[in-house]
Amino acid sequence: MASTVLLVLTGVLGYLAYTQIRVVRDSRTTWLRGLEAAPTGIAEVVAMAEAARAGVGSGAFGQVVALTGTVAGETRSAALSGVPSVWYRVETLRRYRTDKGSAEEVVGQQRGQVAFTLRDGDAEVVVDPRDATVDVPAADVREEGPDPDEGITLGPLRIGGRTLGYRHTEWRIEPGERITVIGEARDTGSGVRLAVRPEQTLTLTTAERGDHVHEHHTRNRAAVPRAVAYSVGAVAAFVGFLLL
Repeated sequence: MASTVLLVLTGVLGYLAYTQIRVVRDSRTTWLRGLEAAPTGIAEVVAMAEAARAGVGSGAFGQVVALTGTVAGETRSAALSGVPSVWYRVETLRRYRTDKGSAEEVVGQQRGQVAFTLRDGDAEVVVDPRDATVDVPAADVREEGPDPDEGITLGPLRIGGRTLGYRHTEWRIEPGERITVIGEARDTGSGVRLAVRPEQTLTLTTAERGDHVHEHHTRNRAAVPRAVAYSVGAVAAFVGFLLL
């Protein structure tokens, strides 16, 4: 019995360590990328690309920058709200009964996007949000009850159904919003474009660049000791299992 408990504990602590290691890795990557990206005006980036094109040739310019501007361009209807957006993500969370109370699980993800224009005055660049890391506040949250076909309802009681309900959360970026884009700006021959590239992430956020960098630095510092503690606990539990 004790060996089983220790083996289960090893698995649980190992999983928790894995999740915190991922937080450390992702937050560190985002933090360092934000530090690398120089806050630059859109007009300045466009001018540098044009100068490089004239002096060296089309496609020569490439620089990691943090650009702030206003979103414009074609849209898609967000899946939950129907609001015209250039990017959206919808997550569906299921709440259900367990033997010890209740728990939650993600049962659905939807995402849609279209390349858009980021403008500041008369200057503009194109942003392709495919596979980008997007850090914006939730725009819409809707609660939904359990599927009426699941279980049987008898007055205030529900028999046979474990689902308590669903929560649908939508994040989106709409035309007219002011956002910061952190990534590599490259010359396309006819303009400047920012997109995810091999070994080069793209981040879209409504936070100021400094606030964004500070948030991920803080997240990284908080996750490191948790990752270490869970890892040590998992190793200790596994050693205890082997010694039984």
